[in-house]
Amino acid sequence: MAADETPPDVPCSACRGTGKVISNLGGSPKELVCPWCEGRGRRLGPEHDAQAFSQGRRPDDEPPDEAA
Repeated sequence: MAADETPPDVPCSACRGTGKVISNLGGSPKELVCPWCEGRGRRLGPEHDAQAFSQGRRPDDEPPDEAA
């Protein structure tokens, strides 16, 4: 296994393996699907983009046009 690979079945540290996180954005706490593991509870590889997931984009999607 290469040094930058994530071993299989390693619990997600962000959600502690639950697949859910609590967001306080917007003033009140909300339970959301963990963007780091996409709700699986297990770490995804280093190429995973949690910001793209939380914005509803997939890694192969084009980034939003900020100028539009």
